[in-house]
Amino acid sequence: MTYSFRIRINSSLTNTIQTEESEIAIPSENENYAISLRSENGLPIKESDQFSLIGSGYPSEEEANSEGVKIQRALMVALAKVRIGADYGHRAAKSVMTKYGLKWAEKKTGVRVRLLDNTHGLMVYKTYPKPKFVSVSGQFAHGANCDSFVEIFTKLIQKEPVLRERDLVAFTLFNASFFHPTSDSRFVLLVMAIEALIEPIERSPDAVLFVDNLIKQTKYSEIEKNEKDSIVGSLNWLRKESINQAGKRLVSSRIPTEQKYNGMSPEKFFSKCYQLRSDLVHGNIPYPTFKEIGSVVGTLEVLVSDLLTKHFLEEIE
Repeated sequence: MTYSFRIRINSSLTNTIQTEESEIAIPSENENYAISLRSENGLPIKESDQFSLIGSGYPSEEEANSEGVKIQRALMVALAKVRIGADYGHRAAKSVMTKYGLKWAEKKTGVRVRLLDNTHGLMVYKTYPKPKFVSVSGQFAHGANCDSFVEIFTKLIQKEPVLRERDLVAFTLFNASFFHPTSDSRFVLLVMAIEALIEPIERSPDAVLFVDNLIKQTKYSEIEKNEKDSIVGSLNWLRKESINQAGKRLVSSRIPTEQKYNGMSPEKFFSKCYQLRSDLVHGNIPYPTFKEIGSVVGTLEVLVSDLLTKHFLEEIE
């Protein structure tokens, strides 16, 4: 009995491996192992947005898994080197086919072979009998009421809303978030949309004086010049309120406190999202989990929508 690993990968069609082949054999140091990169839909790899890296011939499940992890990391580096983006399923929703679902699929399709869940990412399985991979998928869609949209649109045309440069950037980031399939990328873009609107104000006079004294002490210190300049630059930022403080002030000025997002006030929900964003993009260990980001990204979309539009809509009501 031997074991195989399989890594299902989603890829962008804007950057591809230029080959007409639907499968590429990858050389292996061990002649007993076979490794290949193949298109999932039988198309040439350059035309496919989903492919699998498959390794077979491993004597144990543990070794197949270990080799799968090692080879996946090598693939990540190799594709990054040739500037091809790929989603390896590390922070993505998985297929949810249970053993009962697989039995149903076998009966429904009439396929008399072993069926396995089409997992997004790394999976290990017995090589024989050779399996087929099945999955279920779905996509939730938000539908806006046509009459309500036309009414709002008509009123806004008459009002002629004025959008500052900050507003235009925020709207651009908000709209870009709808074109990203992963919760992580959507989440970061939505937080960035809020940040584009933020204008920090100076702290209290006493706080500014205290920071200015620190700047003066630093300038006259014996610290090496490059390091001194860096510290002074950081201290200058402290003259103004933090992004978190400014963001809470922004949302509270545009959205009523009694309005709730995931059961939280606008300020508290923004602060939670901003902390998650900092942990995610600044590498604070442990990283926010896929579940944590997924639990807030939909509500964050609502908050950003309200933040961008509420003050305009109040003028036409």
